[in-house]
Amino acid sequence: MSASDDWRALGEELETLRKVVNAARGVNISAREDRDLASETAQQYFRQNRGHIEPVAAEELQALDTSFQAILTLSSSANRKTSYVKHLKAIQKLYPRITGKLALGGATSQNDKPVISPDDQRIASTLEGLVPNAARSFKQALIDLTDTKRISYRGPAVELREALRETLDYLAPDKEVVEMTGYKQEPDTKGPTMKQKVRFILRARGMKDETAPEQAASAVEEIVGGFARSVYTMSNTGTHGSKERADVLRIRRYVIVVLHDILALPE
Repeated sequence: MSASDDWRALGEELETLRKVVNAARGVNISAREDRDLASETAQQYFRQNRGHIEPVAAEELQALDTSFQAILTLSSSANRKTSYVKHLKAIQKLYPRITGKLALGGATSQNDKPVISPDDQRIASTLEGLVPNAARSFKQALIDLTDTKRISYRGPAVELREALRETLDYLAPDKEVVEMTGYKQEPDTKGPTMKQKVRFILRARGMKDETAPEQAASAVEEIVGGFARSVYTMSNTGTHGSKERADVLRIRRYVIVVLHDILALPE
């Protein structure tokens, strides 16, 4: 499928989600099947569409990322219908503009090099002042991923994992994490996991169940923490065999999501 075809397919999913949300009678979107649809739609954007539209939609990308990430977060538990409506309207407003840009043939394929965005540069700059080694790993991975002639992607997979690991170790030392209320060492581990470190950092900033839905503790555990765990699992696999470039690009997206939150970068 072309980038335009993928975008149209996403549009169909968004229309279905809008109808489901509008038809909901309660104040919250609570039904598991409705929340699953919201989650799948948001993940479809991040997995299948974002890489295609990034080169041609720099002006719209941050707003799209914000709305789709919010929908993904909302779907983790029962949340207000009005919150869904707000973000779906924001996406709907941008949708025709992206459609037009894709129609002009400006979009690149998933195999083209990813753009190093201003947000990437902001993360790298923040890391430089906190954990220089993590900053170097992060920047090296971004540079490596612009090389479309690479045969192996083991290098950037490891660099991304190390950038996240070193940042988590700096912001959440093992000794402090194990003293966290409710901490329990997970089976087959020698200390706090990446997921637990993410949870520790965000909890320390007061992001608990009573905070805004998009930053609720359940979302931290189920989504952001899940991203961190997925990064570690996938990149470990990458170090022991050939990895598809798409998997490493997925690791990159996950790492950026986690770093953005744990570094408390403004939207």
